[in-house]
Amino acid sequence: KINSVNVLYLFQCFQEAQDDVLCTFHSESFDNGVIVMSKNGIISHQSKLFPHQLVSLGFFISRSRRKWKELNLQICRIGDDGMKLFHQFLCGDKQEITKLNLSSNNLTEASSHLIGDIIRHLQPHTLVLDCNKITNLKNMSTSVTATCTVKVLHMYNNNITSQDAVVISDMMSCLEELDITDNKLGDHGAELISKGIT
Repeated sequence: KINSVNVLYLFQCFQEAQDDVLCTFHSESFDNGVIVMSKNGIISHQSKLFPHQLVSLGFFISRSRRKWKELNLQICRIGDDGMKLFHQFLCGDKQEITKLNLSSNNLTEASSHLIGDIIRHLQPHTLVLDCNKITNLKNMSTSVTATCTVKVLHMYNNNITSQDAVVISDMMSCLEELDITDNKLGDHGAELISKGIT
């Protein structure tokens, strides 16, 4: 296992040196193009990413010139402020991340438009946003339908209500898999979404 604290120190050194070559070289040490910063992942015992760590991670990803298969920030508790900070790296130069996992990060409606921007720039195949409090999905829905690259969307246990059901229904034509269980859609919301499936 790779110690995530040491990896983040390494990223910080790359950032301070502004060294793209080192970023590219060391990106090859991540098996199969996967960065996992979650507590239960390949890179272990990191429970919270602080702003300076997010900047260092963002610098590494944006300068490594590599197609990343997965970026897993599950349970890193970055919050809306961290999302604003990290968003600039994900939406800077053309990045490629096939699967983005932002589950359990205390994200709310304030991050919804940022996630929409990330969808437009990264065009991921899989987006996992479980266990946040994200509502007002209009911007996200617009991005999903405009790019039609997101095929798997997980939003288990958010604060999604029947008010978002129409925009979820709009996304159904692009999605192959959708998990919106344990939300507050109600019967009316479920009925609206089912219209998008047929």
